[in-house]
Amino acid sequence: MYNNKRLGVAFLWHMHQPFYKDPISGKYLMPWVRLHGIKDYYPMALLLENSGCARATFNMVPSLVEQIDDYARNDATDTFLDLTVKKANSLTLQDKLDILNNFFKVNFKRFIEPHPRYLELLIKKGVRPLSGTALKNMIKNFSDADFRDLQVLFNLAWFHSLSIEEDINLKDLVDKKKGYSEEDKEFVVLKQKEIMAAIIPLYKRLSDSGRIEITTTPYYHPILPLLCDTSVAKVSQPGLPLPKKFAHPEDAVWQIEEAIKLHTEKFGSPPRGMWPSEGSVSNEALRIMINKGIDWVATDEDILFQTLSMYDKKCKGQEVFDRRIIYRPYNFKHDMRHIAMIFRDKNLSDMISFAYNSWNPVDAARDLLDHLNRTAENLRRDTEKALLTIVMDGENAWEYYEDNGRKFFETLYSELDQQNDLYSTTVSDFIGIDTPKRVLNDIYPGSWIDHNFRIWIGEEQDNVSWGYLDRVRKDLIKFTKEFHRDPKRDGAKLAGAWRELYIAEGSDWNWWYGGKAHAGGDNPFDGLYRMHLKNVYKLLRKPIPEFLKVSIS
Repeated sequence: MYNNKRLGVAFLWHMHQPFYKDPISGKYLMPWVRLHGIKDYYPMALLLENSGCARATFNMVPSLVEQIDDYARNDATDTFLDLTVKKANSLTLQDKLDILNNFFKVNFKRFIEPHPRYLELLIKKGVRPLSGTALKNMIKNFSDADFRDLQVLFNLAWFHSLSIEEDINLKDLVDKKKGYSEEDKEFVVLKQKEIMAAIIPLYKRLSDSGRIEITTTPYYHPILPLLCDTSVAKVSQPGLPLPKKFAHPEDAVWQIEEAIKLHTEKFGSPPRGMWPSEGSVSNEALRIMINKGIDWVATDEDILFQTLSMYDKKCKGQEVFDRRIIYRPYNFKHDMRHIAMIFRDKNLSDMISFAYNSWNPVDAARDLLDHLNRTAENLRRDTEKALLTIVMDGENAWEYYEDNGRKFFETLYSELDQQNDLYSTTVSDFIGIDTPKRVLNDIYPGSWIDHNFRIWIGEEQDNVSWGYLDRVRKDLIKFTKEFHRDPKRDGAKLAGAWRELYIAEGSDWNWWYGGKAHAGGDNPFDGLYRMHLKNVYKLLRKPIPEFLKVSIS
């Protein structure tokens, strides 16, 4: 039906959370998988299913899928959920402190200000952060009924309007506004678990019907080029101070192999496409993807521009490019094999991420359609059909939109395929019809942030983190040799220790070091990172090194 349309539009919504679970205690130390599950992961797919014919790609990071599945199958819990289910008249002083500190962590404009009771409770606490004696004194102003309402209102704030409309009991609780009972709270928790259990089946159903493509990312979301060789960061920033070289492409192989394995288990077939963590690519990382059977990979437009400027003889040193070159797939070749490469439109992706949230949602959707139509109009008339790819986080932007972006999506999805020159597609379907013809023999190493790796390496705290990872890995190699000399040892413990190391290779920990988070003990990701490294020693009953006991922040 789209043979006469010139511009395919591929939305790639990247779904990701860090690995919050402590495998030793079994407890999730942060609640964001559960809360974004009910607010974003479930309704994002439901919005597309309800739209009629729109199609899109969802990138499901394996560590996120694992955690969603854990909530769905194993009745997993987290620190915020524990605070929620506890009866208000049984809360300890510490429980009350934690609730007041954490249960206002929602977007003020969208979820607190419009609800009088929620706003009343925030005013009673005060909008400024409190600690110590001031916070303890504040607790005296809160009754059991206040805490119970806060427990319910915080959790209700994360439900999407689609879920509220589907369940009359949930709608009644929203309309009740205040004076909640313990039974009300129990229902809210039960409904959250019900939605969490529906997420993976919904995505699989949409994938099986051809409405969506599901892609993957290396398992624990590592920056793959840096795992292969941290010195690759020097290509984009020659003067960048780096830690001692870390080069373990075998870990990159594990991260991809395990991603493919889990994806196949949960969705019924291996992934064809991959969004590498933070869009990060290098020659070595791409070669591993090729060897593991990945058909296509997406990254940022600046990677293409830098690649042509550095490696293409015709474009050597060129700084400004015709933007139309990003609307076509390319082939990266290695040893007579290849992988298709797609480059996202950064400008339009960032418009959705950071600008449209302040617009009327219908106007925002139609403005995006206008941009897409102008792109189609500006294509060369003698060229093959083009592909415009939008890639962005699939969960973080929507809390800034009216009604979690619902009207924006409903307008965009319903009207896109009605345009004369536009149609929604998945990347695999597009390259299956329009095979890439242009070849890249080398790729500029970088990520979707400033086409370099500066967020994850180069600053003092980032470099200390890499040093810790290297030291723990060397210890684990030594422990593994010891382990194999004793056939009576529990192999599951050793596998668990390696798993903890692979978790620590994730990109999220270093994201929050340096100037990117509060100093000192206020960076919870520092604690999570060191917890996973400590677990290597705990699982194998080895003394924990002193350096892991001190915050990197």
